[in-house]
Amino acid sequence: EEVSTQSTGLAEGTTLSNMLVLFSTGLLTASLVSILLGGTMCAIVLCSAHYECNPDNISTPIAASLGDSITLGILSIVGSLLFHLPDKATQMGVCIVVIAVFIATIPPLLVYSWNNRYARPAVLQGWVPILLAMLISSGVGMIMGRVAEKYPSVVVFLPIINGIGGNLAAIQASRLSTSFNLFGRTDFSEWRTSLFLLFLTIPGHAVFLFVEGLVHPSSHIAAPFYTAFFCSALVQVAILLGMSYVMVMMSPHLRNLDPDLYSIPLLTALGDFLGTAFLSLSVLVLDSAGLFTPGD
Repeated sequence: EEVSTQSTGLAEGTTLSNMLVLFSTGLLTASLVSILLGGTMCAIVLCSAHYECNPDNISTPIAASLGDSITLGILSIVGSLLFHLPDKATQMGVCIVVIAVFIATIPPLLVYSWNNRYARPAVLQGWVPILLAMLISSGVGMIMGRVAEKYPSVVVFLPIINGIGGNLAAIQASRLSTSFNLFGRTDFSEWRTSLFLLFLTIPGHAVFLFVEGLVHPSSHIAAPFYTAFFCSALVQVAILLGMSYVMVMMSPHLRNLDPDLYSIPLLTALGDFLGTAFLSLSVLVLDSAGLFTPGD
């Protein structure tokens, strides 16, 4: 028999079985995505070494792009399988077993990781930046929800500005982190790469905006919006590239934390926040000036 929301103290419309499905789906999805992406990144690094390419320029954007698409795909498949089990009792039983197995594997995996000298830094240092990135992403979700209510046509542009900006900053942070780990200092000669990545912002966004126009040909967005979009993207990427230097330079003052572990998660989360905030602010200014309407 389905547990009532009143007896469990959960919010209206939420049942205990739904909560168990949510938790078990998240655990299974995170584990499967980590395995797939981890194997993919190892293959990319090995192929880059074979063909004498810099993996910092390849692995980071591929990981970010594949991470989103693979996560959504596996999340939908696993969630559908668990949600459509024959009855509630079976559903709750399977979900409880999944959660229990994951909890039981924490101690042995933690010991194994601790005894591995390559994985130990991630065990010690990897939690804080991930949690901070999750908090920032939660704030981004609230802003996107407000924007979607008033300006639904703008929502389709948010993944474009956030994805490209975060990927460009992640490439620079990865290169700086490699330099720091190899030589113990930040390579300021990378400023040329920063300028190149900044200049890539305009053509990169232009390509995706063109594709978006082909996918949604009925969209009638005026020129002032595109001007505000490119200005927001440039400011976002410039701030993120500058912050990549600051984060890597702070490593010696943060108990020599590995910048690979904290810079990229924070930069990508901040990229989402800045892109969403700047574009939302631009739309509000255009709307107040009569240059943009919610129906556009």
